[in-house]
Amino acid sequence: MPPKIISCIWCSKIAKKNSFQTKSGRNICTKGYQWIHQLIEERGSDLETEMLICGKCLAMLYKARKRRGTANGGASLSKRRKKIPKVTKQNDTLDNLINIEGFFGDGNDEEYCIWCLKYSTETVPLSAAERMSLLCDYKIYCSSNVRRCVNRCLEIPVQRTNEPTRLTAKQTISIINDLIDEVNRVKLMPIFLENDSVGSEEDFIAWTGWNLNQLMEMTSLIAPHMYKSKHRSPFAAVCMYWIKLKTNLSFRQIGTIFKIQTTEESIRKRVEDTFHMVSTHLYNALVPLHLGFHHISRTDALEHHTAYTKTFFGNNLSIIWDGTYIYTNKSKDHKLQQETYSGQKSRHLIKFMSIILPDGYVLDLIGPFKGKDNDAKISKAILDMNDNLSIICEPGDTQIVDRGFRDVAGVFEDLGFAVKMPGFLKQGEKQLTAEQANDTRVTTKTRWVVESFHSQFKKWRFFSERISQDYIAYIDILVRTVAASLNKYRSRLYEGKSPEDYALANKMLLLKSRSSHLEQLIINGDLSLRKQWNNIYDIEPDFNFPYLTLDFLREYTCGIYQIKQSSSYAKAHLFNNDDQFEFQLFSSNDSLLRCRLHSKHSRTTKYYLCIQFDNDDDDDPIKDHYCQCKSGARNLGCCSHVATVLWYIGYARHISWTPPTRTDLFREKVFDC
Repeated sequence: MPPKIISCIWCSKIAKKNSFQTKSGRNICTKGYQWIHQLIEERGSDLETEMLICGKCLAMLYKARKRRGTANGGASLSKRRKKIPKVTKQNDTLDNLINIEGFFGDGNDEEYCIWCLKYSTETVPLSAAERMSLLCDYKIYCSSNVRRCVNRCLEIPVQRTNEPTRLTAKQTISIINDLIDEVNRVKLMPIFLENDSVGSEEDFIAWTGWNLNQLMEMTSLIAPHMYKSKHRSPFAAVCMYWIKLKTNLSFRQIGTIFKIQTTEESIRKRVEDTFHMVSTHLYNALVPLHLGFHHISRTDALEHHTAYTKTFFGNNLSIIWDGTYIYTNKSKDHKLQQETYSGQKSRHLIKFMSIILPDGYVLDLIGPFKGKDNDAKISKAILDMNDNLSIICEPGDTQIVDRGFRDVAGVFEDLGFAVKMPGFLKQGEKQLTAEQANDTRVTTKTRWVVESFHSQFKKWRFFSERISQDYIAYIDILVRTVAASLNKYRSRLYEGKSPEDYALANKMLLLKSRSSHLEQLIINGDLSLRKQWNNIYDIEPDFNFPYLTLDFLREYTCGIYQIKQSSSYAKAHLFNNDDQFEFQLFSSNDSLLRCRLHSKHSRTTKYYLCIQFDNDDDDDPIKDHYCQCKSGARNLGCCSHVATVLWYIGYARHISWTPPTRTDLFREKVFDC
């Protein structure tokens, strides 16, 4: 395609466009060249959207401008700007120009974008609030006729240090009146507006949990079902609803935020009525399409699998079950008080059953159930109440649960489902076998997403704090609306479909079949004699142990949870040993390390762990490990105790890590008896 041929706006000399991108030419379509625009109009020519001038003509015009003594002027030449009345003895007091120090903008902004200063672009007028925002935030004065590009060209306006603000008495009075109007408007303005150009996205998310576009889409769903009045708009109603759930403020406090002008009791009642109305309309609009066994097909549900569920359990559908709860106040009704009391939590609560797909998509959230019922009893009731599970599930599918479902595992198996559950110790046992520990790790690697969903769900503080008994009648509507909204508007909690995820999943399958040589030596008592071990009370800088990167540690532990726990274990171990990381080396084999770490669940329990390493193998420096803790026999990754020693000796000491001291103050503030 041949290059575009254009000409100099002054001498009409034809040149290629690229030649004007150098120092020899200049684009003069911005407000800084307004004095040239005036000269062009005086010649009888029209201004264009894109105006280029050659370097020769530009230099000539600058010289002519300097000779006329207008080096600091230019803007005064414009015909479009209103003329300033000539100062005379009679009107000297009123018409003296007032120089506003630190502010810029000459008020000549009718035909230029106030942000980018470009001429002849498609623009829209600014509201009074936007003009006041420019004045307060950016120290830019603009007239009531100011405009801005339709496409919101810039986030921050162009600096204009060459446009000092000098106002006439009339302009000064006008801006004072504008400021007074703005103060009065803000006094009665709700905290959130649908066309708000001042509030940030972070403000909307912090107060409601959703950004502005998501709130506006929700508004479009309920607007046909409610009327708009001067006291309440559909957008404000949606914001009231989500602010209540996000912050759990009282209805009276929310009324203050939205500047509702009426009596004390009427404010509370008006917000409460709005809350219930929005709750009903949002539930009807969102839940049938985005929650429940009927809203999704089996084929679509299979798309929510991750690399780990496909590798561990095959191509059949995997579903994760777990219960969550919402605390309630005590009731005057003795029967209700008895049924909502949970002996496990020693509090009054109601329960919901979360049924989640492997990437965090909520298949259903069923409830409420009585606080006295456990997860097994609730899930059995769900299976007995309806046959919705058969809508998308088939025999051979996998149900992933925790230990609280062990009493209902047989019911799932009778329906033809495979049940994956973390292992649990039988009476008299102290440690899971290697096979049980490995199977438990496979389960927890896929089950954690339901805990992550509960954490996300409880960020709406209404559900994490104690609710009034009055809400129990429609708590299911609120809970299911939030779950459906998360499905529709939020990205999935965990994708888990990358090549790295598939590689780690396949590696975990291979590790399941590996046996531990250290475990056999310890069980046989070959490493138990104290005289076989040399105590090391502090790690010398030249201690010969492989340097381990965080990437290696993540791959060795098959995740990040154990690494996150390592700093807390290391801090406690240093505290108990006078800031020395105490461990032992085998006397006849300095590549065998032993350490004794505490249990975070018990003050008196400690576990021995052993690690075998090879300094000469850069690819696989850690050869074996074993720990005496409950899950320490597993070969699929390692427990947090083993991870702590690897993290501290192999990584943390090389980066001069020191334990955080923030929580030390908390511990010191608590009195000891």
